[in-house]
Amino acid sequence: MTEATPSCKAHQLLKGFKNIIGVGLLLLSVGLLLEMITIIVRRWISFPVPLTLAIRLIFTVPCILISVLGAIWFACSLNLVKIHILGGEKILVTHGPFNYVRHPLYAVLLIGVPPLLIIWYADLLFIIPWLLIFIIAHYFAQLEERDLIDTFGDDYEKYKKYVPALIPYKGGGGRRYRENSDDIGSEKP
Repeated sequence: MTEATPSCKAHQLLKGFKNIIGVGLLLLSVGLLLEMITIIVRRWISFPVPLTLAIRLIFTVPCILISVLGAIWFACSLNLVKIHILGGEKILVTHGPFNYVRHPLYAVLLIGVPPLLIIWYADLLFIIPWLLIFIIAHYFAQLEERDLIDTFGDDYEKYKKYVPALIPYKGGGGRRYRENSDDIGSEKP
């Protein structure tokens, strides 16, 4: 019997936490921990930005709207995913928020939540945990995608070409994926 490598053990430990509390909550917890560390470090290192209360309020509204609407949108789509999984079906969901990003919960957390700390603390130091959260979210996404590739195979690989993982910069890539999948399916005899 071979002994597991340290990176393999770390992967198994992370997968265990993911299974217990869910990936979204795990990412949110890691993000909050990084933000708390930044608040403590801010006593010694700071990059202040002069923001008036009016500017803070103006920038806060879109961040909160993105967070709330994104969470609602994701929850509705998650119900569709659960219906297919509980029904025993293996259907790749590519509509709703999955039309724009492959991991909409992570995207909502990255786009909506961290800017609030930058705005309300008026300190560019909070960009550092935001970047770390982005890197961690990217790593979590890769872990999830291993299982998705095992489940959906080439369909998921094609979907990845059209839809970005975290930042919705390609527009409705899911729609283009579905159009090309329909074309491929219609060419078969």
